[in-house]
Amino acid sequence: MQLSGFLSYICNHKIYNIMIQEIRIKNFLSFKDEVILNFEATSDKYLSEYYIHEPAKGIRLLKFLLIYGANASGKSNLINTITFLKNLITNIFTDKDEPIDFHPFAFDKTINKPGELELIFYLYSKKYRYKVVLDKTKIHYESLIYYPGTQPAVVFKRYYDKKSGTSHIEFGRRIKISNTAKEAIVLRTLKNISVFAAYSQVNISVEELSYPHYWLKNNFLNPIGPGQKVSKIHPQFIIDNPEFKEMLLKYLKKADFNISDIIFRKKEGGSQFDLFFEHSILKNNRQEFFTLPEHRESKGTLRFYAMLQPFINALMSDSFLSIDELGSSLHPLLVKHFIKDFLINSNSAQLLVTTHNLSLLNEKDILRKDAIWFTEKNEEGFTELYSAADFPDFRKELSFYNYYKSGKFGAVPNIE
Repeated sequence: MQLSGFLSYICNHKIYNIMIQEIRIKNFLSFKDEVILNFEATSDKYLSEYYIHEPAKGIRLLKFLLIYGANASGKSNLINTITFLKNLITNIFTDKDEPIDFHPFAFDKTINKPGELELIFYLYSKKYRYKVVLDKTKIHYESLIYYPGTQPAVVFKRYYDKKSGTSHIEFGRRIKISNTAKEAIVLRTLKNISVFAAYSQVNISVEELSYPHYWLKNNFLNPIGPGQKVSKIHPQFIIDNPEFKEMLLKYLKKADFNISDIIFRKKEGGSQFDLFFEHSILKNNRQEFFTLPEHRESKGTLRFYAMLQPFINALMSDSFLSIDELGSSLHPLLVKHFIKDFLINSNSAQLLVTTHNLSLLNEKDILRKDAIWFTEKNEEGFTELYSAADFPDFRKELSFYNYYKSGKFGAVPNIE
């Protein structure tokens, strides 16, 4: 795919005005009681031109959320939940008895109960609610509701029939779908796969299903973990798209100003590539170039490089991206630049990150109160989730850093 083809693809497949409003989690990983991660902005106008986008009239959603918390408090489990949802929507099992990678809250009798996940988002100015109730063996309930007006309308509702051991699917009255198409979807909806995964296997198009499915598959991006490997970036894509490569280099030079090129060399007898970075060094007033293999580069450079392709993709295609431990191996000033650049260049793209980098809390010029969230594990062992906006005593002139460090926000390790 050449440059013009790449840009054309992005423009033609961009789904405008799609944003997440809420993620709800119950009885999954460290979340026992329902927690709600909410992207809705408060009435505060501070930095609103950078932070807030309206996917529908009067709906003010944040583009960026920052999660703090002690070790083992549940920060990474938020990212793991997003990974799980992404996989659930796209994974196709051929064996109905293959287990679902579901992990309920383990320190309670809820371990024997199903978990619940819900994603509320806006697409083409319409509100959608996707909900799933499941355990390791099957999906008990699944639904997609949308709002063509003020009242909700059903796209589908799916129930598990214990007697027959199969799933029953009901489509809403507004949904134009033939009986043959319904049967094809039902036939492929095994007890352990989502309706979206079943729908992807049939050669039919239902608008109310196709648009959400496309976004969830392509623009609900795979999260980036602290151990993200560089090999996950597709070399051929970068080779075929020089403008994308140029953008990668522009950002990489923020991490290491000597980097002048990204080089891929094909391995013998295969389609795999070895990665090299070219460095430009000034010697005796002459510019000389040296190449280093991937394993010789710093952890920070490789970490930053691994984040850049999905980061740029999110900006260009208005996607949702989550990053676990953003500050891992990166200088605080580079992290600040990363966040600031996202806020400046994002249209309706959204970024969710977890971090232990307390120095960011001193950067009030890039942070809103409602964009800072915390995870805290209580005495019963489950995660509570809340926002700095939940603290009315925190006034604008106060320091996020000092307030958090003193324990007033909670979500700090107990090291007494």
